[in-house]
Amino acid sequence: MRKTILSINHVYHIYNRGVEKRKIFLDSADYSRFVSILKHCLDYNYPYSLLKLRLKQAESPEKKQKVLLQLETKRINPLVEIFSFCLMPNHYHLILKQLINDGITTFMHRIGTGYAGYFNIRQKRSGRLFEGNFKAIMVKTDEQLIHLSRYQHLNPQSLGIIKPKKLINYPWSSLSTYLGDKKFSFIKPGIVLSAFKNPKSYLNFVLGEIDKFEALRLEKIVIDDDFGWFTNFRALKKERQEKLRHLYIEMLSQSDY
Repeated sequence: MRKTILSINHVYHIYNRGVEKRKIFLDSADYSRFVSILKHCLDYNYPYSLLKLRLKQAESPEKKQKVLLQLETKRINPLVEIFSFCLMPNHYHLILKQLINDGITTFMHRIGTGYAGYFNIRQKRSGRLFEGNFKAIMVKTDEQLIHLSRYQHLNPQSLGIIKPKKLINYPWSSLSTYLGDKKFSFIKPGIVLSAFKNPKSYLNFVLGEIDKFEALRLEKIVIDDDFGWFTNFRALKKERQEKLRHLYIEMLSQSDY
C-alpha cells in the first residue's frame, strides 16, 4: 500500500521499471499495447484486455458495435491528466496531474495490472513484472515541470537508443505531440508549451546544451540519474567545497591571530 498521499491538482513524476531491471517492452507490439492501455484507462473503468477479447469474439460488425455501445456505460471522468510520457526498454516515465482523490494510484494500478497480465500471457511467464509500487515525486514549480519534460523526452538519446538528430522520430514518447503531431491526442502539453514561442522553440530547448544548473532543477523530482547529471553535479559541488576549505585553512595560517 502506498504510504505517501498524493494531492489533488498537483503534478507528479511517475516512474517504474521491470523487476530486476528486466526489459518490459520487447517489441513495438508491447510499446503499442502499453500506450493503448494508457489511453483506455483515461476514459473507461473496464479492463482493456476484456474489451480486446470481446471485440475479437464478435462475429459481425453489428456485434462489435454492440460491444462498443456497452463500453460507453463504463465511461468515467478522467482520474488524471497526462502531460508527457516516455517508454524505454526496461522502464517508463509519466508526468501526471491528479484530478480526484487516489486518482493516480487507481490509474496506475489499472495500467500496471493490465499491462503485466498482457505481458505475462504473451511471454508465457508468471509473477511480478514491475519492481514494486510506482515511484511518485511532486513537481512543485512550472520551471521544474518544463525541465522534467525535457529530461523525459531526452531519455532515448541518453541511453543511446537513438541519435540526437533522430530524437523527434522516437515513436514511444510524447515529444512528437509537443511538436504538433496528433498521434497521442490524450497528451496535454499546454502548460509546458505556454513557456515557449512555438513548438520549434521547445524542440530547441530539448536539444540544447545542458547547463550547470540542470541537476539542481531536477535533483529532487527525478528518481534515477539516467544522464549522470547528478553524479557530475555532486562531484563539482564536492570539489568546490574542498577548494573553499583549503582556501579557508590557508587564510587562517596567514592570520596574526
